Amino acid sequence: MRNYYGAENKVLVAVDCIIFGFDQEEEVLKLLLVKRDIPPELGKWSLMGGFMLIDETLDDAAIRVLHDLTGLRDIYMEQLRVFSKVNRDPVARTLSVAYFALINIGDHDKHLIRNYSAKWFAINRKPDLIFDHDQMVDGAIRRLRRRAASNPIGFELLPEKFTMRQL
Repeated sequence: MRNYYGAENKVLVAVDCIIFGFDQEEEVLKLLLVKRDIPPELGKWSLMGGFMLIDETLDDAAIRVLHDLTGLRDIYMEQLRVFSKVNRDPVARTLSVAYFALINIGDHDKHLIRNYSAKWFAINRKPDLIFDHDQMVDGAIRRLRRRAASNPIGFELLPEKFTMRQL
């Protein structure tokens, strides 16, 4: 009898967080990116991500990754989809589950952002991203537009007081 869980190739499971925020001064939607500090693609821009731990659910892993970068909890976050191309990560076979989050751009922990060499980019001026992260961002923008047309999720991006123009 074959050992079903035995010597088969293993697959890593990662979560990547697409973090949107609204910049009130520039009145533009922005994306929080990190400068990668490990190879491959050292020094290039990336989504904030991490591997799911053995004792976590996917949602727990995404919450942890988001909290590690922003210091925030209890924010709007939604699973986008799984990215599973065989060679999407050149180091190891990795499935990535993309999540997008909406935060008030002024609420995050600026010290954490600096520690990760993170930076906000207007979505129409973002740099090229590693692996398939551009596809993840494009999918999240499409989903966000659909959701915002029928749900009040856009309020997550705004401060407590906002103008009608910002809305």
